[in-house]
Amino acid sequence: MIYLDSAASALPFEDAVVFSPASGNPSSNHPVGERANAVLEKTRAQLSMMFGGRPSEYHFCSGATEAANLIIQGRCNFLKMNNSTRNEIIVSAIEHPAIFNTVEHMRRSGFIVHVAPVDHRGIIEASFIFDMLNENTAMVLVMGVNNETGARQPIDDIAKNIKSINPEVSFICDGVQTLTKVTPPDLTYIDALIGSGHKLGAAKGIGFFYLNRRFRLSPLLFGGEQEAGVRPGTENLYGVESLYRALEHHQNNAEGYHKHVRALNLLLQKTLEQSNIPFSLNTHDGETSGYILSICFHGIDASKAIKFLSQRGICVSKGSACSSVSSTPSRVLSAMKLSPSQMSSTLRISFSPLNVEDDVLTFCAVMKELHSHDIETSTLE
Repeated sequence: MIYLDSAASALPFEDAVVFSPASGNPSSNHPVGERANAVLEKTRAQLSMMFGGRPSEYHFCSGATEAANLIIQGRCNFLKMNNSTRNEIIVSAIEHPAIFNTVEHMRRSGFIVHVAPVDHRGIIEASFIFDMLNENTAMVLVMGVNNETGARQPIDDIAKNIKSINPEVSFICDGVQTLTKVTPPDLTYIDALIGSGHKLGAAKGIGFFYLNRRFRLSPLLFGGEQEAGVRPGTENLYGVESLYRALEHHQNNAEGYHKHVRALNLLLQKTLEQSNIPFSLNTHDGETSGYILSICFHGIDASKAIKFLSQRGICVSKGSACSSVSSTPSRVLSAMKLSPSQMSSTLRISFSPLNVEDDVLTFCAVMKELHSHDIETSTLE
C-alpha cells in the first residue's frame, strides 16, 4: 500500500502509537496521579517551545473539530452572556468544514457572517477583511495552510493589521496543516490556535488548542476543572503522550523532514512532466506548503483516477476527507473560481516524512498508465 493522503491523516510514527501509556488519573493527588499529570505538563511545555505562548495557554481535547466548536461557540456564547454588541464574524471562504460550518451555525444563532474571498491562487483577499472590520466585529478566522490546496495564508500580516485597526477583535487560526509543516504563526497577535495530533503522526482522538489570556469563552461542557475549566473531563493520557512523541520527531528532525518532503513534491512534478502527462497546479503562483499538492490532471476524471489508483494500492484524495463523501463541488476550489472541468479533474496528493521516492515514482507510473488507457479508449471511440 502506498499512502499519499497524509493531509487526511498522517502516517503515524510507530513509537507514537505503540507504547504503554502512564496509568492513573492526572487529577489524582498521589504519586501515580502526579506522574500522569507530568505527561500533560511536559507536552504543554513542548507545544510552548515549538509554537510559542506559555505552557499554561495550551489545552487538550479530542481533536480539531471539538476545538473549533469550543472556541467559536464558546466565544460567541460569552459575548451574548455579557450583552456585547459584537455580533459579526469574518471567515475566509476556504476554511475547513469544522470552522466554516460552526460559523454557519452561529449565523443561524443570530450572528452576522461575512465570507472573505480568495484569489485564483487560493490566497485570501486581506483587504476585504480590513474593510469589513467595525466596532461590531467579534472575530476573524483564517487558516494558516489550506487542507485541500496547501496554499499558505499571510497570517502574521493579517493578524497584526487587525489588531492595529481594532485590538478588541479576536483572531482565530486553524493551524492543523500549518504546525510542524511551515513556520508557525507569531502568537503575539493571535488569540486562538488549533492543532490536531493525527495530522502530525500521532494517534487519532487527540487535539490541542492555544488560548491567550485575553481570550474569554464560555465552556460547552460542564464537569471538573480539567484544562483550566475550559474543557472538563479526564484527559486522554495515551493521546497526549502520543502527541508528545510525535512532536519530538518533528522537533528533532524539522530541517530534514522539510527538505525530504519538498524533494518528494518536486520529484512528483518533474516525473509527471517527463511522462508527458498533462497537468497543472491549482496554486501555481502561490506560496504553498510542500506537504500538499493540488493537481488538475487535464482530461482525467478524479473519481475514476482514485478508483484506478486504489485498485493498484495507491491512496490519494480529491480534497478534504471531511467532504469526500459529498457529490457537490469543492467549496475551496469553487472559491478559487476553477471551472467545473478543472474541479472534476483535481487530485490532492499529500506527503509525510515517512514517504519515500518509490511511492512517488509508482504513483506517477500508474497515472501514466491511466493517461495512456484514456487515450487508447478515446481513440477507439
